[in-house]
Amino acid sequence: MINLKNRAHPMSPEPHPPTVELRFAVDCTEPPFAYPEAAWPHPAVVEHLEVELAGPGLLATLILPIAEARVWAGELFSAVSVAYREATGDPHALTDFELACLPPADGYDPGPGVLVVGGGDDEHPARVRFHVAVDIAGHCLSTADLRAGIIEQLLDRFNVARIAVSQAETLAGRVR
Repeated sequence: MINLKNRAHPMSPEPHPPTVELRFAVDCTEPPFAYPEAAWPHPAVVEHLEVELAGPGLLATLILPIAEARVWAGELFSAVSVAYREATGDPHALTDFELACLPPADGYDPGPGVLVVGGGDDEHPARVRFHVAVDIAGHCLSTADLRAGIIEQLLDRFNVARIAVSQAETLAGRVR
């Protein structure tokens, strides 16, 4: 649905251009897809990111300035978290204070890495191993559910050959 609205005060002497309001349902089973706009042939001069959102019979593309894209995405996450908590009363949704304590969206720097190449066939693939330590904070944490969620996310996102997640180590709080 597209609405054209004039947001100017009716008694205002200055004319204002109409504001376009675009409302559409987002298919939440389809994750957003983001990529640099026109990155070829000079990726160093990319000025925008394109974010595709799918809806029923619709594909919408948002164009975000690259300098503000991560901050905007963090603000979107905050707004959705607060609205979700207020709409559902879910005590596990992040509070405004918890959202304010999150590090900046662009604070993680993965640093340099290496490219690992396999033998060129399925019998000799390239393999890498990561050791990841994750501290999760919350009011009430189910270690079995968290462990299952971590495994599910890794299996869904990467071509995992083998995965092992330790039992949780209690850092603070009471064990029931």
